Amino acid sequence: MSPAVETSYLVREWFRIAKLPHDPAAKDFLKRCQSHTVKVDGKFYKYYQSGNGPTVLLVHGVRSNLGSMTAIAEELLEQNYQVVLFDAPAHGEAPGTTTDPIEVRAVIRGISERFTELHAVVGHSLGGLWSLSAWNLGLRAKVFVLISTPATMRFLVDKFADFFDVADGQLDELAEQIESRLGPEVWTEFSPSEVAKVVDVPSLIIHGANDSYVSQENSEIIHSSWRDSTVELIEGADHFDVVGSPKVRKLISTFLQEVK
Repeated sequence: MSPAVETSYLVREWFRIAKLPHDPAAKDFLKRCQSHTVKVDGKFYKYYQSGNGPTVLLVHGVRSNLGSMTAIAEELLEQNYQVVLFDAPAHGEAPGTTTDPIEVRAVIRGISERFTELHAVVGHSLGGLWSLSAWNLGLRAKVFVLISTPATMRFLVDKFADFFDVADGQLDELAEQIESRLGPEVWTEFSPSEVAKVVDVPSLIIHGANDSYVSQENSEIIHSSWRDSTVELIEGADHFDVVGSPKVRKLISTFLQEVK
């Protein structure tokens, strides 16, 4: 395979989503929710809400689905919050097999506009990156919670080397292709460490101590840019099981209760 063909393959893989269907627990949770649709840029997207009280938007990460956030949702429902969840474009039960951060950000913004006020946005992994990037488009919440979120967009390009046999210089070629599709501002608009510099609300930044997918250094970088932020390290947790940790659920509910 020639380098040019191989680079084009990497580009396709970058935008392709390996769909993960809802498991039985997620399906049971959704049975207790109200289902709605929102139209964004001519397309319809589904979201779910349950409970009453201050609204918390939960945003899952890449190659996952809303089911990864239901444990946190259950905790918040017990604390009398209203929770809102959705499958990001091309994820879970959402249609399509490809997406990009611009589309996901637009959907987050579209859903948030359905509510008078968001008490909090809780994002896991790229869910934190996507939702925080919407700040510059007017998304507002009293607080943010980021869980195992990459500090920069470029980190995601470099991470590709862990999954593919990438030749010298090809990551830069991939970055150039991404930039040609999404615009040169993609590296700042979708880098939490950059957006955090202008966010004026408190943040709780959580990271698993055993995260081998997104190193905990990423949380420290975001924290250094976010004036009003706190970092909590979860011992024994990795990148994916951290969202189901009882300690994480308690940390989030306690943090949200402290903000009035």
